[in-house]
Amino acid sequence: MRKVVLLLFVMFGIVIASLAQNKVYAEIVGNEYSGAEAVTIEFGKNKQRFAYMLKDEGGKKMHFNTMIDAMNQLAKFGWELENTYVVVDGDYDRVSSEYHWIVSKKEEFEERKDDE
Repeated sequence: MRKVVLLLFVMFGIVIASLAQNKVYAEIVGNEYSGAEAVTIEFGKNKQRFAYMLKDEGGKKMHFNTMIDAMNQLAKFGWELENTYVVVDGDYDRVSSEYHWIVSKKEEFEERKDDE
């Protein structure tokens, strides 16, 4: 009987722990213009919340030369690659490609505040 009760408590704890985590998503976007790559990171409404991740030790905004540089920076903070896709636009003689990497990070549950 004690083993059954203990097992139920362990299972209950696992369920509560899994519910107490959520994921947040961001997108790394890369474009090629005249041989140079322009990289941006989009956090959506969480822009201010994660802005510190994109600053160097001196507090200056970081510029990323490649999508790999951006992913390596985010990986330092626990972000993981979820999915990738490419958007191709243009006609036969002028084609542009935009690369999208969807990344996510598990976070502990935070109670949402209405005044933010």
